[in-house]
Amino acid sequence: MFHRALAISTQSTIPGAWNLALVGPWGIGKTSLLRRFAWMAQTHDPPAAVVTLTATTATGTFDGFVRSLLSRIHHDLNAQPRLSERLRAELQQWDPRIHLGPVSLGRYQNPSNAEVATGIDLLYTELSRLWNYHVSDRLAAVCLFIDDASNLLTVDKNALLSLRAVFQDLQGQKMVYPLIITDPENMFEATRNASEPVTRFFERLPIGPFTRRDTEEAIIEPLAAVHYPVTIEPSAVDIVYHRTLGHPYFVAFTMRELIDAAALASTTRIDGTFVVHQWSIVAERFSEEKFTAEWNQATDSERDVLVAIARGNAASQGNRSGTTLALRLVSKGLLTKRERGQYRLYHPLFQEYVLHQSE
Repeated sequence: MFHRALAISTQSTIPGAWNLALVGPWGIGKTSLLRRFAWMAQTHDPPAAVVTLTATTATGTFDGFVRSLLSRIHHDLNAQPRLSERLRAELQQWDPRIHLGPVSLGRYQNPSNAEVATGIDLLYTELSRLWNYHVSDRLAAVCLFIDDASNLLTVDKNALLSLRAVFQDLQGQKMVYPLIITDPENMFEATRNASEPVTRFFERLPIGPFTRRDTEEAIIEPLAAVHYPVTIEPSAVDIVYHRTLGHPYFVAFTMRELIDAAALASTTRIDGTFVVHQWSIVAERFSEEKFTAEWNQATDSERDVLVAIARGNAASQGNRSGTTLALRLVSKGLLTKRERGQYRLYHPLFQEYVLHQSE
């Protein structure tokens, strides 16, 4: 799918580019898939440049993010392994002007004797300059991969709308800058009313949990690749899949603990019986390394909501404040919204932990 979409984006007869949002809950594998797509773009023919960046609240503002992005583009373009020395030398001549000035300018103006006023202006003018003077005849595309893009909403609620405005205008001028981002599954819902154009700009690719077969492959293949001397029986895979529901993080965490336990027990075979005997230790490790920190994120009132939902009760119980608290817990990643007014804890393993805390 990605190769085909990238090929369509880089055909000169078709203006614009393909923009993709990988959406799903925490730990589901969005970042891994993003890296896989970045690797695929690096192998694309004709050559395409690849730029990767993790969005962070440390930039402070959208303008700070723009500076960080342009700096990363400059760095990554000069480190592309497939580009010729001559082309890399040419790209080094692009030195983005990452200074923002106090003068108020019209959108995308770039006078030679003045600094650009806003991050939107800066991003558009510098990427236009890069494409028109250094890239257009040499690269099929410059693919931008931004992980955790929802962090931008913390520093600027209009950040994604600003990105959409810039890249839509760039792509409308046949500058091929495909934009691929990762976001939690509730991000577009949070911005739908104020930023409807954002939801239309990206094609959404939901990332879900492993199937039983996926789980088996995720367990067996890494061990086989390093010739690790342990046999994982189907009965063990069945229990791991049932307990984790195929969530990639919990599958990997569980297998790490089981492999360590097998080594301590001097056994080279992990079956269902072994998993059952070790599960209390695995659950304790979940609590120590993950669930306790998540529980501590919640206020006392939010914990009451978590306990109520874990017990099968509604979040609000007729109280509007309960719904407000539930929405806050969704933003913290501790609840997921099922349908209007209905929520559940993000994973049954966390639900077990919450019920234990309430005893």
